[in-house]
Amino acid sequence: MMTPGLFGGISALCLGTADFMGRFSSRAIDHYNALLGMLVAGSAALTLWVILFAGLPSLQGLSVWWILTNGIATTIMTLLLYLGLARGPVSVVAPIVTAHPVLVILYYTLWHGNQLAPLQIFAIAGTVAGATIVARYANAEATVETDNGASNDVRMTILIALGSSVAYAVLIVAGQAASDVHGQTHTLWMGRLVSLAFLLLLFGLRQRRPVIPMRWWPFLCIQGLLDAGGYIALLTGSFGPGKEVVTVVAATFGAVTVLLARVVLKEPISLPQWLGIILIVGGVAVLSS
Repeated sequence: MMTPGLFGGISALCLGTADFMGRFSSRAIDHYNALLGMLVAGSAALTLWVILFAGLPSLQGLSVWWILTNGIATTIMTLLLYLGLARGPVSVVAPIVTAHPVLVILYYTLWHGNQLAPLQIFAIAGTVAGATIVARYANAEATVETDNGASNDVRMTILIALGSSVAYAVLIVAGQAASDVHGQTHTLWMGRLVSLAFLLLLFGLRQRRPVIPMRWWPFLCIQGLLDAGGYIALLTGSFGPGKEVVTVVAATFGAVTVLLARVVLKEPISLPQWLGIILIVGGVAVLSS
């Protein structure tokens, strides 16, 4: 029998690897086409999962606005994430995006008047400090492929990562609200379908048609299956005892992306950046528990 920690580890490994793959597909066919291919493959996998194990959702009392917000935010978040990863450095983008639980916690605190526990305050401070350290030492480790103005490019990458983190927080808040009505599995599935529809709308507004070479479809299918598999593992492990462990371990997916960048791309990561990454991952793990 699989333990909650193992479900969380599988989720982190799948999501972190899928994000890392997004760097290559985005650079090769641009982030719009990369996201389209990933969403098609992932949505197909989630549809099969819903039909086999969850059944189609009831549309009675459909949380239309929360589902739409979740799907649109998913598209924006992933487009910015892929754009940031394509620009690099991965060791800057992934940790900043991973810090999104701070925004979620602050939203619930400010909007609903909840009180922060001392441990949460400590975790938020550590996560913000970690993100600041990662951004502060980004210039020295820049891998943006440009001849001039590297520091400006890295600053733009940081802004893109921050935008992705904000969109990530929005999709989580909207997804949690919709999950209260439809459950996590159905909310994830319907949100992904909305995300796919919104992306196709963006293609139309940009007057661009999708162009995905056949040789890239196997790569994108694996990327999409890993992304869907990460969420399926997270949802599966969230039922029953030990769901807190699943959430905490799964929250380390950003560290997986960074480690892959270090091993595969040989991306240099300074000692202060490692400290910042550890602070972010540790803070997020505490906030996710």
